[in-house]
Amino acid sequence: MRPRYVKRTVLGMVVLAAMLAGSIARATGNIDPANNFAWSENAGWINFAPANGGVTVSRAGLSGYAWAENIGWIKLAALGSTYGNTTTNDWGVKLVGKTLQGFAWSENAGWINFAPTQGGGVTISNGWFNGYAWSENVGWVQFQNASPAYGVRTTASLWAATAVLFQ
Repeated sequence: MRPRYVKRTVLGMVVLAAMLAGSIARATGNIDPANNFAWSENAGWINFAPANGGVTVSRAGLSGYAWAENIGWIKLAALGSTYGNTTTNDWGVKLVGKTLQGFAWSENAGWINFAPTQGGGVTISNGWFNGYAWSENVGWVQFQNASPAYGVRTTASLWAATAVLFQ
């Protein structure tokens, strides 16, 4: 291979890598970066607006990725999911009225149930997530607390037009 072609090939690979890295970093979702943490006693802090991921709230449900230092990435829906939660390819956390239902997945923590039958459950009110999700492997995940103060809040502009949904 001639030297100038090698230089062009290497330069092209560097430019492509930079473009891909930039697109990953911009995938931040619509969670308020000042109100983006949930807590699990066994998994620690769960960040719903990490620098290289992020959760998006839509009328259908949640999508994207949250990050927990102790358990890694948490995926909120299968790619192209309709949130049926009946097959291995159609799972996710769906939004029904103000209530979140269904499952998120973590390679290290397993399934995280947003509407557990033993109590808890997660709702969204005025953009704030409230309540508890459950995982057999990490226990309860709490989405809002007064002391110490933390919580998860969406900044999705579509909720402003349908604010009655979150009152």
